[in-house]
Order: sequence, then structure tokens, then C-alpha cells
Amino acid sequence: MWLMKIGEWFDSLPIPELAKDIISVLVVVGAISLLSQITLGLWTPMVAVESGSMVPNLNVGDIILVQGASRSEVIPWDEAEKMNYTAFNNPGDVILYRPYGKESLNLFDQLKMVLGMPPGQGKAIPIIHRALYHVEENEPMWEGGPGAPFAGYITKGDHNEVIDQMAGQTLGMANMSYFDQHRDDIMRVGDDVYLDKNTGLLLYQTENGTYVGDGISYLTPVKDEWVIGVARVKIPLVGYVRLLPNIISDEIHKIIG
Repeated sequence: MWLMKIGEWFDSLPIPELAKDIISVLVVVGAISLLSQITLGLWTPMVAVESGSMVPNLNVGDIILVQGASRSEVIPWDEAEKMNYTAFNNPGDVILYRPYGKESLNLFDQLKMVLGMPPGQGKAIPIIHRALYHVEENEPMWEGGPGAPFAGYITKGDHNEVIDQMAGQTLGMANMSYFDQHRDDIMRVGDDVYLDKNTGLLLYQTENGTYVGDGISYLTPVKDEWVIGVARVKIPLVGYVRLLPNIISDEIHKIIG
């Protein structure tokens, strides 16, 4: 009853119908966001899958409903096998995480990318991959592999051949003067491991100099605080509506060279 009275009062306000429609939409969107924050721990709990790294379990264009990290416990593959627990056809939770701890893109950043401009410094599209196991600092990230610079999850796309932490390369030696001159733009992500927020590349400082690396989450476990949430439900193909501007932009850039 009180909702009807509010509706009647709102309709009686002396403002244009278009303004009323806009306000109504904003109120509904705000209410949905508030409900999502209360129930799932995220203001925007739905993301669109943009790559085929999780095929066939998650496909390009699928919309994924994510439960916030504060409201969920990540169960990696090795623990899930013992519990007979699966998510999207395989053991272990699929997590949405910020690679190298970079900030997620906002709407303005996404608009810039559609126009062919790079996103802001220190920002990246979140990755949605499966958590395989958790390692502690200095523990090998894989059998015979290097020690982890800090504790975190080892992750992998179901369709990928190697884990994210192996999916990269060392590009070569960096000029030490660049490292010294750009310290304000360089973020420490581990012991002697830094992220260049201007280029998105990793810098590995060694006794003999500094090396540059590139990859998804190359040699870098996913810290607990980098996990945005756990994937819970998928809605097939609906996400193409969200991805359509990016697809059109990519085709335009191919045409104009």
C-alpha cells in the first residue's frame, strides 16, 4: 500500500515525464545495486566473459553472476577433489580476480577502450579463471618451479594448456635508469617484483640488474585481496550485448589499419 502511495505522490510532482522516467530508472538500478551489495557483497555482481580461456565451461558472451569475496570462501581444485565438490563441471571454484592487483576498469575506462585508447594507469580487465591450489610465500608455484614471492592462489583457464603463473615471458633486461626515474609509477607486488603501472609490465630486480616480464599473472600468485569474488551462475550468450561495442570497435580498427 505504501508503495502505491509513493507512486501516486511521485506522479503528482510538477516535473516533465522524461525526467520522471529517468529518475525511475535510476531508482530501480540503485535498488538492484543495493540488493546485490546486501546479498552478494558486490555493487555490480554480473560480468561478461570476453575470452575463450574457460571454454567449454564458460564461453564468450556468457554473463556470470559473482558472489563477493567477503561473502564466500574460495575452494581450490586440490581441496575440492577431496570434498567431491565441482563448479562449472570441474573441481574447484572459478574466481574473478584483479591481475597483479591492478584496479578494475570503470565505465569511463571501457569507453576509452572502445575509442581505441588505453585504459588508465594501473588498471586491467579482471580475469575469470579457476583456482587450482594455494601456495605460501617461498613455496614452489609448481613442481620444480620458482618460489612464490608471496602467498596466493595458482590459477588457470580451463581451456589453457598452462597455469597463469607460467603463461608469460621475460622480455629482456631493463634500463636501470628507467627504474630509478619512474619509481612513483612502479608498484611493488612481491619481493624484488614490481609492476610498471604505465606499461603494465613486471620488473624483476636482481643482483645483476632489472628484467622485464609480461603475462597474465606471470610468476605472481593471486593474493586473497585481489580476488573480487567467486563465480556462481552463468547465463549463456546474454553478455554479447555488453561486448557488442568492443566487437564493433575491434572491427573498425582492423578496417582502418
